Amino acid sequence: MAPSLRRRGPLGVLIAVTALLAAACNGNTQSGDVKLGFITALTGPVAFAGQTFAHGTELAVDQLNQEGYLGGGRKIELVKKEGAETPARAVEQAKQLAGDQSVVGTICCILSPTAGAVKPITTAAKMPLDIYGATDLGLEKPPYVVRTTTMPQDANKSLAQKVAQQSHPASVAYAVTQDNSGWVSQLKSFQEGFAGTGVRDLGTVNTLAAQTDFSGAAGQLMAKNPAAVVVACLQQSSISLIKALRSRGYNGLIVASEAIGSPGAYKAAGGALADIPFPVYFFAGKADAQGQKFAQAYKAKYGTDPDDYAAQGYIAAYTMATAIKNAGKDVTRASVTKALSSLKRMDGTIYGTVGFQNGQLHAPESIVHITWTKDGRQTEWTPSGAGKS
Repeated sequence: MAPSLRRRGPLGVLIAVTALLAAACNGNTQSGDVKLGFITALTGPVAFAGQTFAHGTELAVDQLNQEGYLGGGRKIELVKKEGAETPARAVEQAKQLAGDQSVVGTICCILSPTAGAVKPITTAAKMPLDIYGATDLGLEKPPYVVRTTTMPQDANKSLAQKVAQQSHPASVAYAVTQDNSGWVSQLKSFQEGFAGTGVRDLGTVNTLAAQTDFSGAAGQLMAKNPAAVVVACLQQSSISLIKALRSRGYNGLIVASEAIGSPGAYKAAGGALADIPFPVYFFAGKADAQGQKFAQAYKAKYGTDPDDYAAQGYIAAYTMATAIKNAGKDVTRASVTKALSSLKRMDGTIYGTVGFQNGQLHAPESIVHITWTKDGRQTEWTPSGAGKS
């Protein structure tokens, strides 16, 4: 027994022990490190993206800890669990985090099915969850579930409109990962962008999340003879399909999502990604002072410029840290939940000023349309004439 407890009578000892247990059960962290759960995806179907999500999250925590962001000598401790972005495994990791009352919140989920499986676990435990990558509509559900994913639907729609207005393709065909609701939602946003522009819709070719051979899908798309092809698929699927299209000789305009934006995607596909436009919310070439600070620190630590996924990882950690800071001295799941669901606006982020509506982050002013160059750089996209009628 601690010396301070030995000096108390039986009743005093009982009261003191009860208070300590209550604090532990409530995740009370008035001093010391604050534990934040982080379900990663360094393996599995989206490992390319998962790596950069993780890098962004970890960099944010490192920077905020070095700056003493929480105050009072407190720091954030990431409790990392590998979920491989498969629902069953991520659920098990969420259960472990939920069972540790010292963990006051969790960051998770690149894919919508994973997010949909995890959020009932964290909600039942009254542990706030920040979804940082899943794109299906309606996943956010305050007060326990917020989403700092910069939603690609608005960005996809704006890109489709720009392509229609500036490249003037006569027709477009689509490819989608049909068994992932987030990607079906992204497909619809591209279709909405082209609607009413005069670009003929030649239909959609469906692919599956577990699919590895895309030669057939490429053949089906080319049989439609489209001036442009939109690829709304998982990252590895997008890479494989684009390579299949190029190897078959398709020279029309290919339009893609942010999925092809990571250094890992370029490493896997190389020049096949050149001149393919995709939308992002963070582009180091146009970032403000705070964004440049992030970009420089990221490149110094990891050797590459940060992509959109790294930025999403960073903003997720920054948002959770802000909620923890706003929770005050008594940091519990309840106080962090209240602070997180009360966020309406954050200034000075890597996206500039962002707003929250019903638990969803919005940063529409930061959308940029970019592309890869043949030598592996990213630059703003301008139409080159490919795909014109």
